[in-house]
Amino acid sequence: MNNFIIAFRVLLKNKFYSTINILGLALALTVATIIYLFVQSDLTYDKMHSKYEQIYRLESEYIINGEEDAYALSSQYLPPKLQDEYPEILNYVRFRGSGKTLFQIGEKKFYENNFYYADSSLFSVFDYRLLEGNPETALDEPFSILLSESTAKKHFGNQSAMGEVLKTPIGQFKVTGIFQDLPDNVHMPFDGLMSYITLESLAGDVPDIQQQAGLWAPSDFSFLYFAKGYDPSELVKKFPEFYDKYMAPIARLGGFTGSFKPEFTALANVHFNSNAPQFDLATGNRTYAYAFTAIGAFILILACINYMNLASARSVMRSKEVGIRKVLGSTRNKLIFQFLSESIVISLIAMLLSIGLTYLLINGVNIDQILGKKLIFNPIAQWPMTAGIFILTLFIGVVSGVYPAFFLSGTTIVRAIKGSTKTGPGSLMMRKVLVAFQFFISVGVISATLLMKNQIEFINSKDLGFNKDNVVIVQLQDTSVNKRIELIKTQLTQNPNINTVTDAIVVGGDTNLGNNLLGASRSLIRIQSADTVNIEVTVPVMFVGDDYTEAMKIEIVDGRDFDKSLPTDPSQGVLVNEAMVEEMGWADPLGKSAGFTFMPNLPKVIGVVKDFNAFSLHTKVEPMVIFHKDVSPFFEQQPGWITSLHIHVSGANTRNAMDHIEAIMTEQNPNFPFEYRFLDTRAEELYRDDVRQSKLTGLLSYICIFISCLGLLGLASFTTSQRIKEIGVRKVLGATIQQLVLLIFNDILILVILGFIVSVPVVYYLMQQWLQVFEYTINLVTTMIITGLLSGLLAVIIAFLTVSFHSIKAASQNPVKALRYE
Repeated sequence: MNNFIIAFRVLLKNKFYSTINILGLALALTVATIIYLFVQSDLTYDKMHSKYEQIYRLESEYIINGEEDAYALSSQYLPPKLQDEYPEILNYVRFRGSGKTLFQIGEKKFYENNFYYADSSLFSVFDYRLLEGNPETALDEPFSILLSESTAKKHFGNQSAMGEVLKTPIGQFKVTGIFQDLPDNVHMPFDGLMSYITLESLAGDVPDIQQQAGLWAPSDFSFLYFAKGYDPSELVKKFPEFYDKYMAPIARLGGFTGSFKPEFTALANVHFNSNAPQFDLATGNRTYAYAFTAIGAFILILACINYMNLASARSVMRSKEVGIRKVLGSTRNKLIFQFLSESIVISLIAMLLSIGLTYLLINGVNIDQILGKKLIFNPIAQWPMTAGIFILTLFIGVVSGVYPAFFLSGTTIVRAIKGSTKTGPGSLMMRKVLVAFQFFISVGVISATLLMKNQIEFINSKDLGFNKDNVVIVQLQDTSVNKRIELIKTQLTQNPNINTVTDAIVVGGDTNLGNNLLGASRSLIRIQSADTVNIEVTVPVMFVGDDYTEAMKIEIVDGRDFDKSLPTDPSQGVLVNEAMVEEMGWADPLGKSAGFTFMPNLPKVIGVVKDFNAFSLHTKVEPMVIFHKDVSPFFEQQPGWITSLHIHVSGANTRNAMDHIEAIMTEQNPNFPFEYRFLDTRAEELYRDDVRQSKLTGLLSYICIFISCLGLLGLASFTTSQRIKEIGVRKVLGATIQQLVLLIFNDILILVILGFIVSVPVVYYLMQQWLQVFEYTINLVTTMIITGLLSGLLAVIIAFLTVSFHSIKAASQNPVKALRYE
């Protein structure tokens, strides 16, 4: 206890150094705690379910005529048939998105985007908590619906929603349960669930042959619950028998060569599925989690280095204390324990300050917007984590204090009493290495931040091959409105602030799925190869209206666009992109055949468009076929194929244009609420996670710089304290303050340059890995040179300003005082 009392006295006596140490360590612990909560949330996606180790998502891998396509979805008929064939499948749950759905409660109409149809086995497989209702029967009946707690409160206020009726275009749903809001770390978040049996009741009895054909049509997110310890790869090995029995006959009947293989992804790995199958929901990136963990560890190391350097700098002032203690009989072990006690006290004070700061940032400040994640921090309720922070703090205290303790306690009595404690070359070299390591981390994080910022700016400014600015997207949920679409276009263009209006079909009714930007879908296409043989390929397709390419500023590089004066164009003409021409090896693409396999007469290519990015820049431009939206009456019957108006406003008076659009749509589409979004906003959303991670890395870089500056204060303090007499002599001989400051700064400059040199190859390698998620990237070498020089220059400036604090103070002193120092 005496040691701790003395430790508090020493802290109060040296307020400047104590404040720097406590502040630096508290900040480091705060950052480390927040990063831990962030990473823990990321790495525990979907692990709240007690059976998560036995749950796998069923995915689809189709190979048709040599073309391979992987889907996050599976056929609605596949899970039940698999369970019938393989008893190791104990249960399954299918989810099918309902898209943008119109609901009505009384006179109130509203859309919901995040609702799914789900099997009644949901609560037998997953641990979603039902606050009201019976989990065993909540989804048993057709037209049953479950609402999340927040959704129920949003639409029904404080009154109970149980038993209430929600009207939709397909029928009236009765609320049979209220479930607890889902946490942030679930791959498939939803606000409402409708009974899957509703879809089956609407479809009626489906013949076996139609069900077998449906095995080739992925539509649902399906999760299989296996027996404990079962390896799904065993089922993959046995699957060829299933394929020959149920799927091969359909392939032969359809006249195509194909194969199918199920893929199984463990529930805990779905969010970080690196295979990125098509039509998946937004996935995460483990690299970010590991990178932030490393940065958090580095920040803690920086704080430890600071303490070691600052304690060494203070050793000159405490050498006489050590000598007197030794004269009075104190052993080296007791001195070591004394200095370790001081280090532990600093760590514990920093821990208490850190806990308060962390609680304030998470619960008092809106830090969620920066992190993009809702974090929960309760030191009492989360006592295991608090205990971990305490143990980590003690460890940091011991590690940080070991070197100063052994260094100070090892001083001889004579040198200590004289107050002439000096450090040898090895000790000085160690401090320099530590400071160089600090700047290696700081410069590296700064460089990475600047490179990430450059990449984000690059993808946001890159020409996508079409106009995305000032384009308003309005989806027409009511199919009857399609008959008046030409009238709507005419009325909209009467406003001088609206330039053009065109339309397209958004397959699935929503482009929020995955990295889709323009509503394209993938389909099996029969196309004429370079040697005139028709082959089947799976490629992205789009369905557009008249003047789509002109309105969206998509360039025609060969041939022509659809011509509304030619009534045969919709059914007998198609457009392709340059990537398709290259893929097929066509010398002259015009007149080549391309269409759907069910078409007796394939349409002909009438035009070639310049490549454009219908998806995010994470993927490259693929060969594409563009059909007219009236290509076949068959598509008019397809559910979920929604007409989408693309309205290009001038931007001069956007408010006036939006008022006009709302007035026309309210008049022409009175049964549905008016909703819209801007295409450029949707494009930005595709890179939302990348932008967020870039901002977070930038914030961490500032913290690294700040803590490194604290470390420099320590080294500058130590350096000037060791060279006080030299400074006095030089000043007497005529040295100016500027010369003395540069003299002291030269040593620091070398350390900064060394840290910069070492950081360059490391950052280059790490950024190469990060950029692999993008198909289109900055020139890394050129950008690295520029950002590296900028970050190095910034580090030099910051280091100079930090060192100047001590060196100017020392150089400004009266040389008489300096010469009497020793």
